[in-house]
Amino acid sequence: MYDVIIVGAGPGGMTAAIYTQRANLKTMMLEKAAPGGYMVNTYEIENYPGVGKVTGFELSEQMFNHTQSLGVEYQYGDVTNVEDKGNYKKVHTADGKSYDTKAVIIGSGTIPRSVDAPGADKFMSRGISFCAVCDGAFFKEKEVIVLGGGNSALDEAIFLTSMKTKVTIINILNSLQADKGTVSKAEDNDMISFLLGHEIVEFKGETSLSSVVLRNVETDETFEKPIDGVFIFIGQIPNSTFVKDLGITNQQGYIEADAHMATKVPGIYAIGDVIEKDLRQIVTATSDGAIASQSVIRYIENLEN
Repeated sequence: MYDVIIVGAGPGGMTAAIYTQRANLKTMMLEKAAPGGYMVNTYEIENYPGVGKVTGFELSEQMFNHTQSLGVEYQYGDVTNVEDKGNYKKVHTADGKSYDTKAVIIGSGTIPRSVDAPGADKFMSRGISFCAVCDGAFFKEKEVIVLGGGNSALDEAIFLTSMKTKVTIINILNSLQADKGTVSKAEDNDMISFLLGHEIVEFKGETSLSSVVLRNVETDETFEKPIDGVFIFIGQIPNSTFVKDLGITNQQGYIEADAHMATKVPGIYAIGDVIEKDLRQIVTATSDGAIASQSVIRYIENLEN
């Protein structure tokens, strides 16, 4: 029996683990990928207080090493279901294992949103990618599209140009949603061009992606553009299907949590990008993790008294 199982080892989950472990709670983190979550694939982070400019991998490694120095148990596990058994919860994983715990903190994050267009499935990993840090080297000195207008899209576009890759940023809106500083960096980069007010309506090629069909959203005009690759950054989908039976998510699938990170089910808490919130950043995820840990500590104290 664990005191708390943390689903997801992103910045929020690792922060929560640090706090609960230091409170002498038997803590385990379950993670189906590398520690750090989406952060581990981020090329450059400049806004995490006290750290300065750092890669996502470096910050992920520092946080994970901190948890391990305190003795936090870490296991690989793709969580498929969380059962509410009243005073304890049962966490099931895809490999058939299950774990009992007094409390659960869900920090499972999000997964990238894809494009609903012909050819999208066919060319996944054959020209279509969701991670410039992971796959950018395959497109060195080639020409790619970065789809999206937020900070993630522009940051990844800037990273791709470091490999002499020519980038066209395409956004369905006529404006960019990234902060002014990031927009300025992209606009000042000679390797980046912009095609706003357009969307991809088809991916084409034989064995790998060779072109896309673009549509002007105002005029409905379409044209084909030869391209070596497409990197998609058009939003995220909450990774919460494993708790859908608990009734703690909204219509979009985000988990609803209060100011104490508590869900509607006593003993189950949620943090980070998977919850309904206004700002999804590393610093807000770590804040969520700290808050959830204190709620768990109080919850377990009440269980035992």
